[in-house]
Amino acid sequence: MSVMLQSESMFSGGPSICLRPLRKAHMTRGWVLEVPAAELAPLAAEVNAPRRLRARRGFLYDSDRTQALARLLEESPGDFGAVGAIVLGADEVCPVPAVGHFSELVRVDGVECIDGLQRLRVIADACETLDPSYLARSVVRVDIVVGAERARARRLHDTADSFVNDRNNQDRLLCCPNINRLMNANWERGTFDPRRGVTLGPRGRTYSMVEVTRALACLSGPGPELAHAVSTRAGLEALWGDMASESYHTLFHAGLEPVGVVRAVEAWQAAHEALADLPAARSAKGHGHLIQYAPELICWEACRFLPRERLHDSAPVFRWDKAIPLDVRTATLEAADRLIARYESLVPGMHQYVKKAPQLSLWRELVR
Repeated sequence: MSVMLQSESMFSGGPSICLRPLRKAHMTRGWVLEVPAAELAPLAAEVNAPRRLRARRGFLYDSDRTQALARLLEESPGDFGAVGAIVLGADEVCPVPAVGHFSELVRVDGVECIDGLQRLRVIADACETLDPSYLARSVVRVDIVVGAERARARRLHDTADSFVNDRNNQDRLLCCPNINRLMNANWERGTFDPRRGVTLGPRGRTYSMVEVTRALACLSGPGPELAHAVSTRAGLEALWGDMASESYHTLFHAGLEPVGVVRAVEAWQAAHEALADLPAARSAKGHGHLIQYAPELICWEACRFLPRERLHDSAPVFRWDKAIPLDVRTATLEAADRLIARYESLVPGMHQYVKKAPQLSLWRELVR
């Protein structure tokens, strides 16, 4: 490997480096190189590299994302460069003609790191502990901007997070084969789409991931734990983020069918609509706050009479089409009265309902 970190450039004070890219292209604003990761190691090998490269940050050793990058490079070097590019500024980029059987070099003078210092440091650290032949499987894209483009690239990369919607666990649900199969199934009068930001589809009603998750949890058992877990946005994200968990597979298993999901959503909605029709004073007085702060508990309790184990049967004996519109509403009102009375019996007197009512320990006590 003929990589050289040379003396300070006479231009901006940044270092110079010679790279042997596998591919290179001269673009409008600079250069794009595909470089074996190990060739970039000298840029960040020294302790004062952030200062020499004029990087905005130092080495974030304790960052979860930096540590994840290090694990990725160690465990799967071929994946390390597949996403994300290192962006460098430079005073000058000069291809050096090949000599003999050697491939062409690219000399980069006056280097500054606009984006990607953490990747550079991860590479530098890996070169000290991993075999070079192993790291050779990692190819990194390097964008190099020169001239006036450096200032613009620096300005935009400094604020790039303002233009990016961060991914969350819901965005990764398409990795789940059960979700994919359900999404692509025949929904007759509607569609199911787990993605954020999806509204009405071309075939009528589109069922969202939030309502499908809460509806399936409402018809789960034997206890209210899953209904409680997904009653908050944080709880939904936690469930979606652990696809290997028993809780996740309880709701999203290989036996899911559109007909069962629609039944669950219709029952869950009917229960919520029954609560919404109650006078506002009912949920704003004493232990009636349970309606306001723990509606998923009441809906779960109301739907216990439904045969949950038959939810996804395509030709069931149970008349779901009659029970949901006719019986769920009555069951919800009765469940609300029953749970509120038990709440007052278990926890008499006035207290902080907004804190007490959502507690799982209370839910378990109320439905015993």
